[in-house]
Amino acid sequence: MVVAYLALAILALEVVSAVLDAIGYGAVAAAAWGTYSRGTGNRKAAERLRLRDAIVELRRDLQAVSSVDEFSRWAKMRRRLDSLSADFERVSSDLAVERTAFELYVNMGLRAAVYGVRAVVNVYNYRVAVFYVPANWFYPVLWFLSLPAAPMGSVSVTVWAFACNRICKRVAGAFGRPVHMQQPVSVPVPAAA
Repeated sequence: MVVAYLALAILALEVVSAVLDAIGYGAVAAAAWGTYSRGTGNRKAAERLRLRDAIVELRRDLQAVSSVDEFSRWAKMRRRLDSLSADFERVSSDLAVERTAFELYVNMGLRAAVYGVRAVVNVYNYRVAVFYVPANWFYPVLWFLSLPAAPMGSVSVTVWAFACNRICKRVAGAFGRPVHMQQPVSVPVPAAA
């Protein structure tokens, strides 16, 4: 009974791995950044939005002022706009560095979790037989199915994980392929002679 749970756990791990590979670790990290940023009320993101709104409003006001007729007012507004733009660039740069670091840590953490759990399961259970196969079905490759150290005539955890991995990646690839193919197709128009 424990072996059945082990087989299902390996299958579930490989499904999660295939889904993460299909979606992309970077996309998951970007979604995690959005959730983190909204959930924590990121101060830099709020400051960036405030500066952007102030710049947009100041540009609108600057367009309404004539640079010839009201030069001193226009010059003050222009200096204020330059100052706000410099602050906006600084905050945007800081926010981009923070986001990149966060996404890198999430990406590495996800990979370490998936591959680490996979390695621990394989190393800890390398002698466990997931299930036994009839000897007359796979006689020439029985030794291969039991690698690295499971009893002869059984499928080892390593081989089971490999088989589940290959099948899950194929299924995830089959589901992911139509999404990428939905781009519009342009038909070349013959040039008039």
